[in-house]
Amino acid sequence: MTDTDEWSFTMDEDGMILVVAPAGVPDNVRLAVETALIPFGESPDSVESYLREWQRMAEEFGDDYTLATTSAQVSRVGPGEIELGDMYGQFEDCRMSAHEFERMLGQLIDFLKSL
Repeated sequence: MTDTDEWSFTMDEDGMILVVAPAGVPDNVRLAVETALIPFGESPDSVESYLREWQRMAEEFGDDYTLATTSAQVSRVGPGEIELGDMYGQFEDCRMSAHEFERMLGQLIDFLKSL
């Protein structure tokens, strides 16, 4: 995936974030990301707080930590890699680049601030 590929977001009538992944991202990864984002709703502040804590934990714990949301586990599992873990039978556990995860959160913050 290149840095020119954007994650995009829409909001349904119930305030749930719907995710459109860049080309080539498996649908299960898109669903895992979408599921992990459910608790943030329309709040850019919540996403910013999560991203700050994620980065703080990276500094403190390196490549071995988990910062779950109420809907999915997000674990740093190695240098540059995260695992999205299913908690309620909604998707299959999957991995993605940590850089891409953080970039996606930044794009989500921009989207929510534009609402």
